[in-house]
Amino acid sequence: MPWFLHLALRQLFPPGRRFPAFATVSILGVALGVASLLVVQTVMNGFGEEHRLRIRESFGDCVVTASAPIERPAELARTLGADPAVRSASPYAEGPALVRNGDFSAVAGVRGIDPSDPAQPARRYVAFGSFDEIDDGRVALGAGLARALRVRVGDKVELWSPAMAERAEKGRAPLPVELEVCAVIRTGFTEVDDRAALIPLRRFDDLWALGGRAHGLTLRLKEPAAAESVAERLSAARPGLAFIPWQHVKRNFLEAIRFEKTMLFFLMFIITLVASFSIGSTLFSAVIRRAREVGVLAALGAGRAELVLIFALQGLLIGLIGTLAGFGLTWTILTFRDGILGAVNRLFGDGDMVANVYQFSRVPLHYDASDFLVAAFFTLVTTAAAGLFPAIWAAGRKPSEAMRDA
Repeated sequence: MPWFLHLALRQLFPPGRRFPAFATVSILGVALGVASLLVVQTVMNGFGEEHRLRIRESFGDCVVTASAPIERPAELARTLGADPAVRSASPYAEGPALVRNGDFSAVAGVRGIDPSDPAQPARRYVAFGSFDEIDDGRVALGAGLARALRVRVGDKVELWSPAMAERAEKGRAPLPVELEVCAVIRTGFTEVDDRAALIPLRRFDDLWALGGRAHGLTLRLKEPAAAESVAERLSAARPGLAFIPWQHVKRNFLEAIRFEKTMLFFLMFIITLVASFSIGSTLFSAVIRRAREVGVLAALGAGRAELVLIFALQGLLIGLIGTLAGFGLTWTILTFRDGILGAVNRLFGDGDMVANVYQFSRVPLHYDASDFLVAAFFTLVTTAAAGLFPAIWAAGRKPSEAMRDA
């Protein structure tokens, strides 16, 4: 081991001291800064990834709409489904309706779908019942909507569509449609779970009097990431239709999450900078206290670069150990995030802030290796710089001056 590295380790971790104050506090400060940065980035990544996933599953990889309900949607679905970039095409219709169970009622977002389509993403989120049982007399409800109506699989609900209200205005009094709940869907996305009601498209057509038309088509692509280029190509061939890629469905919201993540990165990085300034100031004090030692080393033939390395390595070692400790602290916080968030909600919040603001039942996570690499790089650079400046100052002094001022 080089003598200057050995000396740097002895000054940072003096023999006989179990917890050297300077090293412990400095490493803890760096670890807290790294953990704060990575927790925020990982959670924001999770929010972004979950929203992108829910958008794709709710709206498809590409949504096809028009200025009016689409005529002959099944024929258009077969035509678009034959495109080499399209995995499947399925017509849909959607609209609000009043759903009631005795004294409990709610406004549902009813969606008419093709239950036989194996690409329907709702299949993966069935918590109770069977998705395949959806037919003209059965409905699948979101978990939040089922809870609001106090119904379970096998119970029946009544449904009123706007078309029924129009018939009532014309002097007829249509009876509500009675549907049996055959499945309860829990996606974890409260916007869907609290409103979703899925029925066959043909049943929707009867209740909303669409006359065989559909509100749009959902395209599932073989390469979802290429949705924008596929939508542009298909739109050029069919100018009467609007092809909306999933990236544009809630573009402003996704951009807001990305901007929020970027801003929080810089705000959290300030914590690491504060820790670095503390390291720098403490090393300056250490250099002044060890002025005679620096002078003796220089008089014995230590080169300027070796004197710089003694103190610069201390800052780098603090950054390295603090970064690794920050990684561990990040994993610990994120592992127990639900309990921590529950305690924060009880102390400072009003209800479940994650569900109310971000529409998720729990805090989502998405680990990105680039975030860890960037955090490690900036932390090591700042802590190394914090040790480098006092090291350069110490190495620049003449041995006689250092020994005289000691």
